[in-house]
Amino acid sequence: MSFRETASDLTTKVKLALEKRDELIKQYQNIRSELRISKAENDHLLDMIVETFPEMGQEISSCSSSDECAWQTEDEGSEDAKGLSLRNGKREPVDSPMLSLLNSTHMTKRRRRQGKRDDRKDPKPIEPLPRDADGHITFPITIGRGPDQIEIQDLGRIVWDPETYHTSRYIWTPGFRSSRVYPSIKTGESGCVYTSEILEGNGDMPVFQVTASDMPSKPFRASSSSGVWKQILDLLTAKGATVKTHASGPQMYGLSHLGVTKAIQELDNANKCSKYIMQRWAEPGNGVLYSEPESAGE
Repeated sequence: MSFRETASDLTTKVKLALEKRDELIKQYQNIRSELRISKAENDHLLDMIVETFPEMGQEISSCSSSDECAWQTEDEGSEDAKGLSLRNGKREPVDSPMLSLLNSTHMTKRRRRQGKRDDRKDPKPIEPLPRDADGHITFPITIGRGPDQIEIQDLGRIVWDPETYHTSRYIWTPGFRSSRVYPSIKTGESGCVYTSEILEGNGDMPVFQVTASDMPSKPFRASSSSGVWKQILDLLTAKGATVKTHASGPQMYGLSHLGVTKAIQELDNANKCSKYIMQRWAEPGNGVLYSEPESAGE
């Protein structure tokens, strides 16, 4: 075989190899896209279950397994638990018939259960937080006992616009920071301090971050409080640690404590959170007190 024939043969083989490579890359991208959509559907469904059945909050998490740790990157974007795709810093809807069906079903279920859900306007007993002589909350705040003890260092601040910074039950305040002791991901032993934070995202949604004291350079991040803790629980479970397989994000952060709820909805501008339903409070001997925050801007 002459040199010219050999070169021609190699050129043909290289061309066929490149075409095969392009075909495999396309298949790979399609599979990744389908996987991300499936994860988004799963996360969205779990979030809706928690919102529709709040009494199940401690048994099931709004799993957000599609969210990646800060040290795990995706070069093609990622979907969050609300079915949004983050590409080039912008969030775009995921084209998924299943998500549309879930949203439609969710709204129907909510209408059916409106009369059965825990009404936020039902008065709840006040759980007082420590305050100084001037009535200001003193930090850190310690809530819970034993393995459920949480220390809150900062309540954060209110961001009412966009509305993604609050729901009907919770206000996500950037700057919020709490810590708790939990088993270590590295060793599986207890005694590791996990710091949970709410950060202001670059887009239109808050970022939930948890950092382990023995892994300070590898924080976990997600688009929901339950999602970020689900990442940690999954890793701990895989290592054989005795922990919950599902947990309520607000509970792990300390946001579900009634004293914290009252303190946050009394922050400046809380009454500008249009979707949030103010909790009513029952004071012994004084009837019902409606917690109406005073806004510095009004």
